[in-house]
Amino acid sequence: MLIEILDKAQKLNFLGNAPITDHVKNANGFLEAIRTFSKDNQYGNIIDIGSGGGVPALILIEKLENWSFVLLERKQKRAEFLTQAIRALDVSERVEVVCDEVENVARSMDYMYTADFVTARAFGPPAVTAECACRLLKRNKFLVVSEPPNSENRWVDGNLASTGLSAVKYLKLGISSFQVLQLTNQPSDKLPRRPGIPRKRPLW
Repeated sequence: MLIEILDKAQKLNFLGNAPITDHVKNANGFLEAIRTFSKDNQYGNIIDIGSGGGVPALILIEKLENWSFVLLERKQKRAEFLTQAIRALDVSERVEVVCDEVENVARSMDYMYTADFVTARAFGPPAVTAECACRLLKRNKFLVVSEPPNSENRWVDGNLASTGLSAVKYLKLGISSFQVLQLTNQPSDKLPRRPGIPRKRPLW
């Protein structure tokens, strides 16, 4: 069922053109990172930003059966696709799809500081991802970002401190690379800024 859903997502141009098996391998890298940093926790809350065609979210939902998820997707058609996928997988009781800008959701009392992990795959450059994700995380919890090939040190900038995030580990897992960041301090009250501003005027 899951592979059929991902195949449909790709045909709708909600996923990149790489083989579905590569998308699954990338999602499994997220899974390994989450398991590493969650230690012995058997359940928690994960927010996936820019969920698109469902990678890594749908694979993580299948693997982490005791975890709750919020999938954030600003485009209506993709959000509708994700909602249908969640129903098909029969996991609606622990998965929510929200169609809105991440900047708005991060300022909502329903989602602010609620995530043990935020996952981001192809969401945007480091400055944009950090700004949009920081207020979703609980204190000392983790942002996991899929990184382009051979790209280290993208998160070294003094302005990262304003998000409250610190880069704690760069991981090479299978065919994919990941940067793990931890919310070690309170984000600036100004962050995230209004929708669109982080991309137009990135912090670095």
